[in-house]
Amino acid sequence: MSFVEFNEKLVELRIKAEDKETVIKILSDKLLAEGFVKDSFFENVLKREEVFPTGLPTIIPMAICHTESEHVHSSAIAFGTVTSPVAFQEMGTPERTVMAEMVFVIALKNPKDQVPWLQKMMTVFKDEEILSTIRNATDVSEVVRYLNEVFD
Repeated sequence: MSFVEFNEKLVELRIKAEDKETVIKILSDKLLAEGFVKDSFFENVLKREEVFPTGLPTIIPMAICHTESEHVHSSAIAFGTVTSPVAFQEMGTPERTVMAEMVFVIALKNPKDQVPWLQKMMTVFKDEEILSTIRNATDVSEVVRYLNEVFD
């Protein structure tokens, strides 16, 4: 199932950010620096976020941000935790706010991968133990190893 390996260069733990734009920028910049996405990626993730919000009121709230594959060179996922929750509009109910504690920025080259990948994420994220382990991680290599295990 794993179309994408989690990678230590694409993980940032305990991001200090006042808003979602800052978190998305930090994670998008990691994807850009590693050559996974085009210069247009960050701007288009923000545009998509305005139209199709990605905040999820899961046991531990999170956001799963992404944009169209035309802004992607090759598939990858950036992941971050924040020092204090950041406001995202709720997916499907944009009038509600989700105070996300974790953010995934997904870059998928093949649009057909999006639905199966999101379905897999939603299954994994129903497990409170998994979410707590990811959120509370302090070591990048440990969280990457764990994410690769649970998404394998």
